[in-house]
Amino acid sequence: MKTPIQPLKKVTLSLMAGSTPEKYNLTGSPLALEFIYGVASDGLCPFESVLGDKHEGDTLTLSVSAADTHEFFGHIFQSLHQVLGLQIMPATIHLKIEVTAVVDADSREVVQSLAKALAHGSCGGSCGCGC
Repeated sequence: MKTPIQPLKKVTLSLMAGSTPEKYNLTGSPLALEFIYGVASDGLCPFESVLGDKHEGDTLTLSVSAADTHEFFGHIFQSLHQVLGLQIMPATIHLKIEVTAVVDADSREVVQSLAKALAHGSCGGSCGCGC
């Protein structure tokens, strides 16, 4: 039985990004994004809410305007931005996502993720994340 995405699970996603919904041309090939689900102190971000209860093998597509990316992806935004390697976000980013793994996170990973989520919330924009 496949484990659903739930709080404190380590989630690995395969991403393809595009500037149009028809062409996932920004990444060239699938990229992996890994994070601990539900560690932000202010609750689930909208992106995590969309992923809730998905299982390994599930796929979805999303379109998010550049103006909404930081709020939509919350504490995951910085990691997503780094994985995509985009200097400038397109006006709307279109993502094709596949859940590739949902596993138990070990305690060390949870603590590191919590610290990163808390630290990121007060970067003041100095990290280049756009917050």
